[in-house]
Amino acid sequence: MWASVQRVWRGDYEVVAGIDPWSVVDEAWSSMAAQGFKSSGPFPIFACRVARNKAIDALKRAEVRRTGPSLDATRQDDEGNEFPIVSLEASTASAETEYFDAQRLVGITDAIYYSLNKVERIVFFGVRVDHKSGAAVGRELNPPLSGQRVGQILAQAVVKIHEHLRAQNISVSSEAQGAAK
Repeated sequence: MWASVQRVWRGDYEVVAGIDPWSVVDEAWSSMAAQGFKSSGPFPIFACRVARNKAIDALKRAEVRRTGPSLDATRQDDEGNEFPIVSLEASTASAETEYFDAQRLVGITDAIYYSLNKVERIVFFGVRVDHKSGAAVGRELNPPLSGQRVGQILAQAVVKIHEHLRAQNISVSSEAQGAAK
């Protein structure tokens, strides 16, 4: 459920909402408990859908608190071109797709933390998440490594992540592969 919340917030929105993702998960559990945990289909998919909807609600509440244009207004980019604001509902997939994508995200996160050693994690996050060059990441390590060696470590880390996902029987879609690379 946490991953469903994170997929809706996509990083920066967590700051906008101003609450912890686990609080949204707790709110989802409370809501489901109030309804007697009744679901129309598989419970895990239902639970992730409820968590996703609670995350969307938290963002909408944050939008209402902020000052600015209404949600159906247009915004301008840096060059003055207007573009419509896309609603969160239009940008999210079906509940089942959200559930499987959230499972992949959890699997990738587990693979990073359980199959990579400390140096591999530092290299992976530095190059793939922080978008630093291999040479820059290598200089930050103790002892320093060359950019070429950092590239080798990164390749090993990606292979380990994919092996972990295969061992857990988690299919890696092209979107999830992009996150793991």
